[in-house]
Amino acid sequence: MNPIEPHSNKITLQSSTPQTIKLAVYGTLRKGYGNYYHFLQESSFLGIYTTQNKYRLIISDYPCVLPYNCEGYHIVVDVFEINLQTLIEIDQFENHPIDYERHQISLNTGTIAWIYTRDITDNGIHLKEYLERGKA
Repeated sequence: MNPIEPHSNKITLQSSTPQTIKLAVYGTLRKGYGNYYHFLQESSFLGIYTTQNKYRLIISDYPCVLPYNCEGYHIVVDVFEINLQTLIEIDQFENHPIDYERHQISLNTGTIAWIYTRDITDNGIHLKEYLERGKA
């Protein structure tokens, strides 16, 4: 198995200008889903993309992308431009770096975005897109 693309999980801020980053989300943080309203409703929605590489999206206790590429599907993600405060809040929600780790990945457009992964046992059921019950 190939590990996820090697990038640092630390974000370097420059000067005193307001900093934003691109965050790719795939579970309950997607636009219109439960946690979107708590964390991302005020952020800029950049659109729906897919990952450039294939990953394994599974549902364990929660939806998670396994940190290995080239297996599974090109995962459907919503991409947001977020500020540092939102990143800190989502890091806490995802219990980063204990439960989920944040990594940079390439999207189908070549854009680089941060995504949360979880290194747990693969249950063998791989999804291309997360859809909550009751959501079309």
